[in-house]
Amino acid sequence: MIDALVIDTTDQITSLLLGDNACIQTIDDEVKALNVIDNAASVVVLLHYNVRKEQTEEYIKLIVNTNAKSKVVVIADKLDEETVLACLLAGAQGYQSLSELKQYSNKLLAAMNAGEAWITRRMTATLLETLRAHK
Repeated sequence: MIDALVIDTTDQITSLLLGDNACIQTIDDEVKALNVIDNAASVVVLLHYNVRKEQTEEYIKLIVNTNAKSKVVVIADKLDEETVLACLLAGAQGYQSLSELKQYSNKLLAAMNAGEAWITRRMTATLLETLRAHK
């Protein structure tokens, strides 16, 4: 069973998750979510970008510092490539558009639980190029 924590103030994410093999907990308060993450052995965190908006990258860093075994996936209606890249560089392991979440939710949770990334090939190339440029 995959432990998944949804951080969302609108319940949009929870309503789209199929979660056949997941134990899903939804929290609408980011401070309470950090407490849950701190006490979890390992958890897949589905973070709605709109909870913190421009402060999402900083919140991702807090999540990762709270529990290094947490795997963060940013969920949003549509984010530009630059914003997704900033979230990945902050410690997120994936991005999923809200409009396609229902279609991919089981695969996304399984991939995250297996320690894989959940990003497009194009974003993988962009991330690699960014990392090369910062050597």
